[in-house]
Amino acid sequence: MNTMIYTDDAIRQAIEQGPITEEYRADIPSLLQELNRLRATELASFLQYKQHAFMAVSMLAPGLKEEFSAHADAEMQHADRLAERIQQLGGVPVYRPAEIASQADEAGVQPEQGPTLWDMVTENLMLERQQVAAYTALIRKIEDDDITTRRLLMSILEETEQHASELADYLKRTADTRQ
Repeated sequence: MNTMIYTDDAIRQAIEQGPITEEYRADIPSLLQELNRLRATELASFLQYKQHAFMAVSMLAPGLKEEFSAHADAEMQHADRLAERIQQLGGVPVYRPAEIASQADEAGVQPEQGPTLWDMVTENLMLERQQVAAYTALIRKIEDDDITTRRLLMSILEETEQHASELADYLKRTADTRQ
């Protein structure tokens, strides 16, 4: 490719803006704030699932420990995917523990530790539902202003809905034993 056909200004702008072109319509500072808030909730979810995996020791639900661990891994993957997109958009992914806790708290996400397996599954279900609502709202907000971010959010939303469905199904199956 012959770079001589591009002006120095055009090359400098391309380097500075990376994938962001004149067709990009999202408000980047606002989007970065929202993506970092979602990242914080994913990291808080990771911690909650990890804690529940360590505490889920029961002969009544032997697979629950592995299920919580698998969900923790998925939450961390979501956080990492959001971090990659934040960086692509020129932002800095949230990484300080106090900032993560603050942003997760602003979104209404606080890791919980219930005393029973039922409580843990319920806490995880409620957390997943909060994230479903947050992802859905942001997807609607950005519409087609940032197609790549929208696709990323839709992919994470799909996985989050699956987690919520699995947790709800578990609670439905065990409802009879609680009564």
